[in-house]
Amino acid sequence: MKRITIEDIARECNVSKSTVSRVLNNSPHVKSSTRKKVLEVMKKYNYTPNILARGLIAKKIGALGVIVSDITNPFHSLLVRGIGDICRTYGYSLFLCNTDGRVDEEIKHVRSLIQRSVDGIIFASIKLKDEGLEEAKKSGIPILLVGRLPEKEEGFNYVIVDNELGGYMAVNYLISLGHRKIAYLSGPWDTWPNIRRFEGYKRALEEAGLSIDKKYIFKGDFTLDTAYSIGTKILMMRDRPTSVFCANDMSAIGLLEACMELGVKVPEEMSIIGFDDIPLSSFRTIQLTTVSQSIYDQGALAGKILLEKLQNEDNTPTQLTLPPKLIIRKTCAPPKEV
Repeated sequence: MKRITIEDIARECNVSKSTVSRVLNNSPHVKSSTRKKVLEVMKKYNYTPNILARGLIAKKIGALGVIVSDITNPFHSLLVRGIGDICRTYGYSLFLCNTDGRVDEEIKHVRSLIQRSVDGIIFASIKLKDEGLEEAKKSGIPILLVGRLPEKEEGFNYVIVDNELGGYMAVNYLISLGHRKIAYLSGPWDTWPNIRRFEGYKRALEEAGLSIDKKYIFKGDFTLDTAYSIGTKILMMRDRPTSVFCANDMSAIGLLEACMELGVKVPEEMSIIGFDDIPLSSFRTIQLTTVSQSIYDQGALAGKILLEKLQNEDNTPTQLTLPPKLIIRKTCAPPKEV
């Protein structure tokens, strides 16, 4: 069956193609009687406009690209859900791209999104030095960063949480419980959130007059499996820490699993605090104390800001830093007396 075109609709309505196009674009410069006739013919043939073809003409296709580093991480899943829900209310679609933390994959996705003529790109994947971000910037496509920043964030639109304050709040809470041997289980050291959370960790220790002991700094990668592996080593240390601040919730849950495997009671023998407040953290069998960064809201706000900028052709940078919130559950307690 032949696909009906704008030309077919124009011919049957005895109007020009440009008139049909104006109806499609909700232009006010069309008589109501003509608009009604065109819409009736579209309905008659169940006409659906070719969005890609319209995008090539208008240089917009009604879609955003979203680039994340690990879609299996609940942080990114929740973030994308927030972006997607907002896009739906604006009538926009999403192209979701997963990099697995690889710069070459990110560059590939950026080039693909530019070729598809997406209206804008939301990055939730960037590293401190990021070639993919630079390539997108050079293309002139509108960009917004969410959850992460590059080394030089000047000029970019972004929505982030105050990661340093969040790290400070987490460690300060452990100190208030009486902990002095506080470890840090990091994320990748080439990511901005990890660096800022570590700065908060250091500041809290320094203000409390506690030294930063290198043997209590552990290099993770934000994943559960790596944290479990590191956790078994932490728990077997002769002079092990009494508490661990984990750079994200997945790392904290991996450490919790190691504690269960080795029979270390949480929080009686080991206190654990995370960062993110993913839904899994509030499960009854986990009840993780953590720092919330309102992930869904960050995504929804990021989507709203970029879409409104596109609609209003606003090029002035919008840069928002949201406050974190300490969520106290059941994985932290005063250290066990020796």
